[in-house]
Amino acid sequence: MSVPALGMSQTKEELLRHLDMRSDTYNLMAKETDDVYKWLTSDSQHLKKNCTRDPPYDWNDITERAKHEAVTFMAQSGDERTSRYWALADESTSDGYANWIARWFLYHKFRYRDRRNRNRDTASSSTLFKRSAHRTHHSGSSQASHTQDELCPNYEDRLQEAGE
Repeated sequence: MSVPALGMSQTKEELLRHLDMRSDTYNLMAKETDDVYKWLTSDSQHLKKNCTRDPPYDWNDITERAKHEAVTFMAQSGDERTSRYWALADESTSDGYANWIARWFLYHKFRYRDRRNRNRDTASSSTLFKRSAHRTHHSGSSQASHTQDELCPNYEDRLQEAGE
């Protein structure tokens, strides 16, 4: 059974109602999304060529191809509790994405990061120092990163199947 797409601007509460999903399942799916978000934002190949900003990146800084790969991976790699929800997405979306639910989660991950960082920019100058220190701290080698193969097994095979 598929569920019609929900608009990208819809809230978490609306998504939970639309999918008849519990908050604990939402949190598991958000964690899966976070792993893919880290993969997307850790590799400059996923950025549009005209992107010159430093992390955190905006949804519009990521190439459509990278977004599509991320959404496809998310939809195909859920665990026993989340895969049934990823599978609820109506595959006939008009925007060309294979799974509107995965796209909604990924979009909202970027949106959350954008809102959080906009709020920081309007804060005091001491916050500016904290943000700079935060970037320095997270740019170190101790930060966890995932390779493309870890997050998307058979990546090259999938690209060939897609004709890319």
